[in-house]
Amino acid sequence: MQVIGKGNTTYILLSGIEVPSEISLGDNVLLLPADTSHLDFETAVATCKRPDDIAVVAAFIPRITAQFKIHAPTSKELAAAAWNASWDALLLSAIFNTEVGFNLQSDAEASSISAQTHLHATNLNFHGIMQTPPYKLNENEIDWVGEHFKGAQQLLEIEKFQTAVHCLASYRWHSMPRIKMAVLWAGIECMFGASSEIRFRISLYISRFLHPEDTSERKVTFESVKKLYNSRSSAVHGSKVKGDLAQAVEESAELLKMLVHKCIENRAIPNEEDLAP
Repeated sequence: MQVIGKGNTTYILLSGIEVPSEISLGDNVLLLPADTSHLDFETAVATCKRPDDIAVVAAFIPRITAQFKIHAPTSKELAAAAWNASWDALLLSAIFNTEVGFNLQSDAEASSISAQTHLHATNLNFHGIMQTPPYKLNENEIDWVGEHFKGAQQLLEIEKFQTAVHCLASYRWHSMPRIKMAVLWAGIECMFGASSEIRFRISLYISRFLHPEDTSERKVTFESVKKLYNSRSSAVHGSKVKGDLAQAVEESAELLKMLVHKCIENRAIPNEEDLAP
């Protein structure tokens, strides 16, 4: 990811997520609504200083629905904060099981972009071009982010959680369902560290972690995870997958989302010793 640190404030333009109002994600990052409907193609192109930026601007400006506003006391700190905001986008992707694109940096907020604005491509990998509408946060989800997002940022210091978040945020980057399953289950399995009787132990640990007080829910989850693990094994090892592989991908993504949420709410990743019988 390439970002520019200039002045004290910068904006990362986002696709794939929509918010009705300002949300604080930390001491120097705000998640804001964004509107680029006033921009025509000629004006958008005029904001670019590099040929490669033109392609990114043309692809993403019509898709922009939100933005990060990032502030820092110095240009150097601003560049670091803007780079770190990529993890905020990945966190939002994982928390809401959507794909948040973060391909453009601007020196003006979205509704004020003009021919005098500088738009810069943060990366040239065109992730975030989606046919689905942006994920719209409701009031309960906004409250949840306000309560838990800073704790989620702190959990990113733990490699297992960081891996799980990246797997859930990025599995859509692959076109093949088998690869998507492999990526999602890399995120699921890394949280628990089971090295023997993996199908049984992973199913048991997940059911106990998600439902520590509900025996009936634990049983249902235990059986459903075992079935999903069978699909995962067939997908990864090239065997014929029983049932609908696309559905197994969606169920695996939802499972990993639940695990990420539980970690965030607990402010901790699973402890295998606590979950073992």
